[in-house]
Amino acid sequence: MVDLILTEREQSALRTLTASEPVPGTPFPTTKVLEAVLTLLPSDEIAVARADDTGRVEDLVTLGGPDQAERDPQVCDGPLMVGLVHVRRMPDLEPDLSSWGYADLLWLGYRNGARHVVQLVLGRYRQRFGSRDLAMLGLGAPSLQRVMRERPTPQLPAALTVQERRVLMRVAAGHSNAHIAESLGVTAATVRKHLEHAYRKLGVTSRVAAVARLQGRDHGDLDLRERLERFA
Repeated sequence: MVDLILTEREQSALRTLTASEPVPGTPFPTTKVLEAVLTLLPSDEIAVARADDTGRVEDLVTLGGPDQAERDPQVCDGPLMVGLVHVRRMPDLEPDLSSWGYADLLWLGYRNGARHVVQLVLGRYRQRFGSRDLAMLGLGAPSLQRVMRERPTPQLPAALTVQERRVLMRVAAGHSNAHIAESLGVTAATVRKHLEHAYRKLGVTSRVAAVARLQGRDHGDLDLRERLERFA
């Protein structure tokens, strides 16, 4: 057992994590939540992936790390691991770390429906994770489980393409067009075009209204408007 003494900055990050809510329509935490995790566990890369039961990643959001376009979506030959996994302590995987470009990795995975797993990945390129890091992730795990496992499924037009849904999910999570373009490996103009098509199919004319529809509401509340207006 590790005694944790948190700095004021870490306490603030933990409060952010504890107060976080799931984003309707997606199992991905907001950028604010990922930044809070990075405050608690400084890392070179953080990612959240949703993969099917064959180990193929269907969607991914990242902060830091290599371009998503360079990643192989078939990350393993079976479901992603669930629970807290310290890769450095797994004899079968530890030798692969250097070939992957990491000094250490932490995985935190949860079931997302019958055939999917959502996994948080923290990576360091030069430094290993210690006992305090593991204790810190364990402290935040219940809040991460809540935002990563719950996935409301509002009724959306079947005409929405997979890419349009991915863009809308990222908009709902508070990502800017530039960030969405980078994470999907497309241009900002392409993101805008996807949004225009999604607006038309949803019967809305704004970012706020589109996210409100994604969340199963007719109107966006004031907090939603304040969060999204800066990305309009």
